[in-house]
Amino acid sequence: MLTSARQLLESWEALQGQPMPVRAAGLAAFLTKRSLPDVLRWSIARRDRALFDFRAHMFGERVEAVTPCPNCAEQLEMQLSLAQIAPSKTASRKSGIRTLRVGGAPVRCRVPNSEDLLTIAASRDVAEARAQLIARCIQTDDPELRERAAALLTGEAADDVELNLTCPACGHTWQAPFDIATFVWRELDDWAQRTLREIHVIAGAYGWSEDEILQLSARRRQMYVEMI
Repeated sequence: MLTSARQLLESWEALQGQPMPVRAAGLAAFLTKRSLPDVLRWSIARRDRALFDFRAHMFGERVEAVTPCPNCAEQLEMQLSLAQIAPSKTASRKSGIRTLRVGGAPVRCRVPNSEDLLTIAASRDVAEARAQLIARCIQTDDPELRERAAALLTGEAADDVELNLTCPACGHTWQAPFDIATFVWRELDDWAQRTLREIHVIAGAYGWSEDEILQLSARRRQMYVEMI
């Protein structure tokens, strides 16, 4: 488990400038003490389950967020419990090569992982990216079987988090996707930038080293900054 602000800062620094699939896998690897190559081959659901655990461990179980209503632009404030929206443990275990029966024919396939997302990230065409993803995950040369297997695999692997929202101002209802990878990285980036500013202010006032300042709790660092 994560044990210090220094470890978290070092992880954040190492992942700066990397594509989002690498950032997400890197944070999951850091929490679980697994190697990055291993986590890159985890299913997306398994990786995201680790990111939910990462967020709960570092910043707490409750999430506060604001999103605009697409109908009237009213700002909707939300409070969520991570346990209620995290991918199921069953879905997160679905990974690796296995065989599906498609119209009586065996087709070897697997659910997508972060390596797959990295491969298709440069594609600007959605249809092309989908074709590349299917080709990587489904091992058959039969186009019809490939499409039918893709439909089955999509149904099994689908574990996207969708929030059911209602605007209190106009009553409009809609579903909003919740991307834990983007959400956690944004929170970590905000935390890291804030922590570095605190180090800068405290070091300038007292002459303490970065290590000495990072040994303080977050609350004590904040109190020193307020007094300065």
